[in-house]
Order: sequence, then structure tokens, then C-alpha cells
Amino acid sequence: MSGGPRLLVTTRDGVTHSLGFLPGQMLMAALFDGGITELRALCGGCLTCATCHVYVNDPESPAARAPFGELESVVIGGLREPRPNSRLACQMELSAALDGLAVTLAAEG
Repeated sequence: MSGGPRLLVTTRDGVTHSLGFLPGQMLMAALFDGGITELRALCGGCLTCATCHVYVNDPESPAARAPFGELESVVIGGLREPRPNSRLACQMELSAALDGLAVTLAAEG
């Protein structure tokens, strides 16, 4: 996917990977397609487990500031260490405007 939009993903071991994505794709799918397998995503994107928890590195990014659904807010609120920039990868739809988005995988918990 050279030349298309990309995202930077820092895995739990501190290594940052550059991955291509397709606009309209969910972040969780882009991570799996890019070979990032650390997220368990136990519920398969059904918004019930929060095992796809990520942090958006730039708090001013549209991805960090975008309003998210009430259920995502409830699930994030139940996390042990939620942050203002917490998101669930299964709920983040990627767009060309998010080219360069940087996220960090949250610790399992």
C-alpha cells in the first residue's frame, strides 16, 4: 500500500511500526492487516471487552477529539487506566484525514 495513508503504531515493547490503511477501515482491522497481533480483540469488535484499547498519541488529533459513542465511553470508563486519549481500535474508523495518526497499544489489563 505504498503511497496511501499511513499510521504509526507503537507496540507494547516500544517498537514503532508504519502501516498502510484503507480509508473506511477500522483501526483494529488495519492493525491486524499490518501484522500487529498484540491486541486480543476478544469480542471481535462488538464493543464488549476493551482488549483493543489504544492511546492516540497526539491529544489534538481528530481521532482523539472525535466524539465517540456512548457505549465506547462506558467501556473506556470501566478500564483500569483510562486516559483522555483512550480509544477502542474496533470503534475508530480511519479516514484519509488521519494519515500520519500515531497510536500506542495500551497495556493488557
